[in-house]
Amino acid sequence: MQIGRLEKQALKSIWPREDADFTPWLASPENLHLLSETLELGPLDRISTEVSVGNFRADVVCKDINDATVIIENQFNKSDHGHLGQILTYLAGGENVRTVIWIAESLRDEHRAALEWLNNNTSTDYAFFGVEVEAWRIGASDPAPKFEVVVRPNDWVRRQRQKARASEMEDYQRRMEYWQAFLDSWPPQVGLSPPPHAPNQGWMKLAFTGESKPPDGGGIYLYRMIADGTVGVYLSVGRRDGQLFPQWSASLNYPSLEGGKWEQNRSGLFQIFKTLNADALDDTDWPTQHGWMRDRVMEFMKDWRNGLRDAVAALVAQEQEDAIGD
Repeated sequence: MQIGRLEKQALKSIWPREDADFTPWLASPENLHLLSETLELGPLDRISTEVSVGNFRADVVCKDINDATVIIENQFNKSDHGHLGQILTYLAGGENVRTVIWIAESLRDEHRAALEWLNNNTSTDYAFFGVEVEAWRIGASDPAPKFEVVVRPNDWVRRQRQKARASEMEDYQRRMEYWQAFLDSWPPQVGLSPPPHAPNQGWMKLAFTGESKPPDGGGIYLYRMIADGTVGVYLSVGRRDGQLFPQWSASLNYPSLEGGKWEQNRSGLFQIFKTLNADALDDTDWPTQHGWMRDRVMEFMKDWRNGLRDAVAALVAQEQEDAIGD
């Protein structure tokens, strides 16, 4: 059995420039999630980059589950006094800043001590993290980042888990109440079946049934995004061929698709979204939100019966024919 060897990579060989390459990479939701998992911070959203705070620009600014501001300052090479000064400036000049994350290839001992002093001499509402970043590769594999937490607040993990547990319990109840309210107002629809119970998640599927079922996959989904302040409906047509799909979708002419946006998720599923700006936590607005959702579902279903389902079936047949030819 052949076993690979881990090889450490120079950061600049992967991200040539800290501001133009590393910061945008870090600020993507996927990579920021990797960092927040390492720190046990919980979800981070409303992400912005290069945000002005006084005379400085913070690399990444986002919000935590308590709506407090999190500032991330990153640099290549060893940490320096200039970035320490910027961190203190962000605390004084930033709006509701509660968490600061300082990322460097190597944090000097004096800077670790400064972060530890801040953790020990500020209230427990504040948190200061020191993180060292590395990149590793096995043979010719893609490089993999590694975040090593070298400074964190005392008792941080326990407090964050308590906050996350309370938040999860509250959201668990609210999600089920939200979807149950929709199900209570849902009129029976031939060819479309809701779940038997309100789901405990941010989305709910209305499954195609009977003659409405496509050859493989698909359905109509409802979703709520608390962080983005949106709710929406999307039609999924299953996992489709990425080369055939653009021309196929451009040929469609159905009212329900107008103004929508086709997207392909990581699993290869193609979906078209309709979105409404709304606060899903405001139960007084639920009737309006659910009414809007029902209207979008009805529009999708009308076009589905009037040829859209057959168009998807034709696309599936073309994919199968091409596969046989290959």
